[in-house]
Amino acid sequence: MNNIKTPRDEKISSKRIFGYVIGTVPLIILAGFFSLVYVNFFYDDLKLDEGLWIIGLIIYMVVNALNDPIVGYYSDNMDVKRWGSRRIFFIKYFSPFLIVSFIFIWFPWSLDNQIVIFLHFVITVCTYETLFTIVTMTWYALLPDMTSNIDSRNKIGLISGIIGFFASIPIMIVPYIMDNRFLLQISSIFVAGISLVCYVFVVKFSKETPEYQHDKSPPLLKAVKQTLKSKSYILFMGYNFAAILQTSVGLSYLFVYSLILGSEGILYFFLIYILVGYSSNIICVKLRFKYGMKKIMMSYMSLQIIGGTISFLMILNPATEWFIWIGILWTSFFGGSGVFSTSLQTLPIDEDELKYGSRREGMFFGVNALFTMPAYSIGPIIATFILGVLNYIRDAPVEVQPASAIIGIKFLFFMLPQIFTAIALLFIAFYPAAYLESNEFQDQLSLLHNKKKESF
Repeated sequence: MNNIKTPRDEKISSKRIFGYVIGTVPLIILAGFFSLVYVNFFYDDLKLDEGLWIIGLIIYMVVNALNDPIVGYYSDNMDVKRWGSRRIFFIKYFSPFLIVSFIFIWFPWSLDNQIVIFLHFVITVCTYETLFTIVTMTWYALLPDMTSNIDSRNKIGLISGIIGFFASIPIMIVPYIMDNRFLLQISSIFVAGISLVCYVFVVKFSKETPEYQHDKSPPLLKAVKQTLKSKSYILFMGYNFAAILQTSVGLSYLFVYSLILGSEGILYFFLIYILVGYSSNIICVKLRFKYGMKKIMMSYMSLQIIGGTISFLMILNPATEWFIWIGILWTSFFGGSGVFSTSLQTLPIDEDELKYGSRREGMFFGVNALFTMPAYSIGPIIATFILGVLNYIRDAPVEVQPASAIIGIKFLFFMLPQIFTAIALLFIAFYPAAYLESNEFQDQLSLLHNKKKESF
């Protein structure tokens, strides 16, 4: 074993790291812009009928779920001799279409015809989502292909987070221009241009591991069944589903959260969420050496739930609404253990490779999306239902909102995320992190990789 290069010894060139992490920029600014704006744009601004809105979200949910495993399967089984790569091919040739589809979303086909607005919503959003899946999922699949080293993956995740912080700074102004359609459209073109440049760098500097490029996945249905046999991945998908529910409600409803935070408060919320959150990410990565990922996540998530629940109860009283900022600080910090999400997702892929002999990142990311992407629609559906029941008045200032609507907004902002976090915590409790992080597991993976290198 002493002569075997283990994942703990793996080194990745700075050029390859740069080639991968620069892909974080379009991920953050495209997804961030879309998440912040699309609910406000179609539901609040264009005032799409509530029934058509729900139907559109359901169609979006189905398309969002079904396209991922198909894309994952074909990326795993690409003819490398013909196309040159399994992953980079998709990023190179589909990212320009993604950019164009993103821009088209924000140019309304009609301002008053409900059917046309509905068709605009469904067609443009589903087209964008499909292309976003093709490009982003194959980009995600590059990371476990690059390295099996847990700390390298966490380090790359941390660097991606730092880049994501700087990329998210211009997105902070989006809530302030959402009501100005012209500025919104100009901003979308700017975001699209920056994203395309970043994808050029991803294609230029990223490099797939040659010995994995000839690994093949079995037929689609069999590949899905094999993936679903992974207990660790099923547990990750449960965790990820709840995490996405929290994200979908958190960012997409800033336009209603501004009613309790104020317009300037949204900026302060962003700064706290990003600065405190990424500081916590750094602390969590350093603590992993001593405590392991699972113990850190369970401790942090438990404290997040406790603090968030107390904050919700405190801000129900208008006299103690100032406590909202303490709650934001608390939940931002203890939400930092989410930095381990990348490793939680990639370790079962390594486990599957040991079992079946092939790396199938695309299939795993695709099956994950099949079961978790619906959360992006389910979250807004739940939020829309809560606001409707509590008599929220669309596109109206706080002065005319009934007291019940304000309570509903506070519930969405603080209590609903804690419910979703509690669900995620249940799945983490059973995740076999200790085994997948162990030197024994990593050394077995090394033996297989060395055999592949010799064969290649």
